[in-house]
Amino acid sequence: MEIDPSRVIVSSGATEHTAQVHHRDFPEISADGGSAKEAAAHLASKLTLALDTALTDWRRQTLGQAIADVEAFVKKDD
Repeated sequence: MEIDPSRVIVSSGATEHTAQVHHRDFPEISADGGSAKEAAAHLASKLTLALDTALTDWRRQTLGQAIADVEAFVKKDD
């Protein structure tokens, strides 16, 4: 699977000055931040933590792909 930062979904955060993001394949794991990139950086950390509880190779690979997508989102220029 190719890295695709468009799989990162950005929505409004708890206040009008924040953003919330999640990966398309893991809507149950989300993160907030002052900007979409800041929230995505937090999301990458949360997804990395989820690797500790991934019991199957498929789950670890899927999480790895999501982390790569989120990291690409953080690095991309707007």
